[in-house]
Amino acid sequence: MRIVELVKEHPWKFIISIAVSLGLVYYSFKDLEWEPFWQAVLSINYWILAAGGLLLIFSNVVRAARWKILLSPQKTIGSKHLFEATMMGYMGNNVLPFRLGEVLRAMVVSKRHDLKVSGVGASIIVERGLDMFSFLILAGIYATLVPTFESARLLAMLGLGALLMIIILGFWVNRQHEKFKVRIETWSQGFIDAGHPKRAEHLVSIFKGLETIWHMPKPFQVILQTGFLWLLYFLVTFLGLAAFDFGLGVMDLWKVSSILLVFTTLSLSIPAAPGYVGTYHGAVLAALMIFNIDNDAAKAFAIVMHLMNYLLYTPLGAWYLMKAGLTLDLAKSQDDPVD
Repeated sequence: MRIVELVKEHPWKFIISIAVSLGLVYYSFKDLEWEPFWQAVLSINYWILAAGGLLLIFSNVVRAARWKILLSPQKTIGSKHLFEATMMGYMGNNVLPFRLGEVLRAMVVSKRHDLKVSGVGASIIVERGLDMFSFLILAGIYATLVPTFESARLLAMLGLGALLMIIILGFWVNRQHEKFKVRIETWSQGFIDAGHPKRAEHLVSIFKGLETIWHMPKPFQVILQTGFLWLLYFLVTFLGLAAFDFGLGVMDLWKVSSILLVFTTLSLSIPAAPGYVGTYHGAVLAALMIFNIDNDAAKAFAIVMHLMNYLLYTPLGAWYLMKAGLTLDLAKSQDDPVD
């Protein structure tokens, strides 16, 4: 399906996402004072900022290695190819509506490695589920130990509740695995008998992708990689703040980085234009406001960090896409249609 067709099919979703971004951009920057803004930009230590950028790219090496494990029940794929697909996906999120970068990277892996796009997509759902639950757990633990603001109590309850839910769900799905498998096989055979073999293939592929939830290969390694990813994201945020002349000590940087990471991660769930324009900036300003950081300097930080992300991911992802001989036209990268 072409991108233009997707927008035509979901016009209100597209309009709302653009409106949210424009509204937040206006609200965030309507009172911008240019002189302190440029002073903040000129005070940046670009060596420290560059170190943060390198860590951001390296985080995707770790993400690709984890994705390799999650995809292994379907096929063994080299981390290099998965790193390239991940970069293409982030580039897609920066330039395509509806965060189609996730769809793009699923289609890239499907096309290059002869896998059903539904199965690859299921592995991405598992991957994002791991990120979401681990984020809630880590944020909850932090909010319990360092209650910087009153709402942290709610965050702690959500995070620790997520941990309890994961434990209960893990035990339950592990006990129900064989029942799920038999049911999938029955449904699959039903599709084949009805003359729809491709539907059966997609169903089995989705099950294999989701199966890693309860039969995860190398679970200890996946847990370590997930924790390491959040450590890298924290360090990227920490170094970004350290690059600006905010006058923060090490302990203050630690606190501000933690809250900022929580706010910016939560902002990803808000509908927005490509590249999280507006939502990211609003989250940064809201977080830094808690610590009484100068408003115009905070705006400079939001713009510079967003620009760094955009300039790192977009050209590199586009390069890998062209190198693979692919395009952003999803119709040309689509898996076999379901009959």
